[in-house]
Amino acid sequence: MTFLIHPAIPPVRIKRIILATGCRCELCGKEILAADMDVHTIGAAGDKTGEAIAGLEREILVLCPRCHQDVHEQGTGEEEQRALLSFRKPEVIQEIRKILSTKQKPYVPPEVDLETAYSDVTDLRPH
Repeated sequence: MTFLIHPAIPPVRIKRIILATGCRCELCGKEILAADMDVHTIGAAGDKTGEAIAGLEREILVLCPRCHQDVHEQGTGEEEQRALLSFRKPEVIQEIRKILSTKQKPYVPPEVDLETAYSDVTDLRPH
């Protein structure tokens, strides 16, 4: 995938955001493969920390590579970029909010006696 990765948004969530938009560019409307879509952050959204990702649905656009390049090369202003968000369907907004607001559970390793597990695996005697 070729997306501008926001440091606070894990790649798996970015892929889910792309899928939530139906793999459709929010500028030209072209539908392409999810792997080819880009997620563009508007303005200073890249400065937000992980604690602020729940509000990022108003700071990101899903664009095809051509439109993403045009936004950067043409110097499209924040106001124009934010205007695109007004065309986002309510169900897409809700899904993106849900994706961004989900708190990841911390990893807790299973309690295993490593010595016993190792000896079970390395025991070559027939059972």
